[in-house]
Amino acid sequence: MQLLRRHLIALATLLSASLAGAQGYPDKPINVIIPFPPGIVDGYARVVAEKAGAILGQPMVFRNQAGAGQRIGTDALTKSAKDGYTIGVVTNAGVVAGPALASNVPYDPTRDLSYLTLVLESHYLINTHPKSGHKSLRELISAAKAAPDKIKFGSTGLGTGFHLATEQFMYTAGIKALHVPYRGESPLLTDLIGGQVEFGFSSLASQQMVESGRLVALAYTGERRLASLPNVPTVKELGIAHVSAGWLGFALPAGVPAAVRNRLIAAFTTAVTDPAVVASYSKGGVEPRSISGDAFAARVARELDELRELNKTLKITLE
Repeated sequence: MQLLRRHLIALATLLSASLAGAQGYPDKPINVIIPFPPGIVDGYARVVAEKAGAILGQPMVFRNQAGAGQRIGTDALTKSAKDGYTIGVVTNAGVVAGPALASNVPYDPTRDLSYLTLVLESHYLINTHPKSGHKSLRELISAAKAAPDKIKFGSTGLGTGFHLATEQFMYTAGIKALHVPYRGESPLLTDLIGGQVEFGFSSLASQQMVESGRLVALAYTGERRLASLPNVPTVKELGIAHVSAGWLGFALPAGVPAAVRNRLIAAFTTAVTDPAVVASYSKGGVEPRSISGDAFAARVARELDELRELNKTLKITLE
């Protein structure tokens, strides 16, 4: 009985300390590490973080810390103070692709980070150029099977979401193609239009190029057809297993008090449903999502295991 009483007293003390740690939080600006350069995706992160800051009553101070496929900024986040005043943007490039495909990653995404909320998902258009002659995804697959390793595909860079989604698609479809990595989507689209590569996964920013006839959209990787491109089938309709989506969320270094983490989760969960945030995301062709806390962490762990298993066949390396 005395032992049980001591355990209960210890638990009560721990809970009191946790709550005390959240009292008055936040009482100063919150730093946000963004592990990639300023641009469109950076804007998605900022709009929801600023709304969360307004809910918390403190401004968000942003710092872009790019490099090494987002691993530099993500590593900096894991090493930051565990007080809730430094949070970071995480994507599947930094916490799934990097740890799964590179041997020198200095952090463990399942141990060194505490996940807050996933805020958006981004699916892809599979595009080709008009001179390729491919009118459907099935025609592209047939051409690739007839001439293995002669067709080129472009991506936004080695180990990016665009690259890995393409590799997953090719593996499922039973085809191979030569990878041409670019430094971002703009140069990829320029060469795709010019015919230097046969096909590529693109964001919905490429819709205007499809509508103008500069690109041909063969399929969309989302669950449902796009209302703006109703004649473009989904890969699922064509009998190909669902292709992974790109995503963006927020995390803390592991060890931040639970009460502080819960305040941040509540703020970001509310922020992502704000009409201004939803409108901003919809305009950019991305889907607001809210998967928080342990469920978000479980998704990261699952995707990490799946990519490691798939890479036993693909043998992609980021070194």
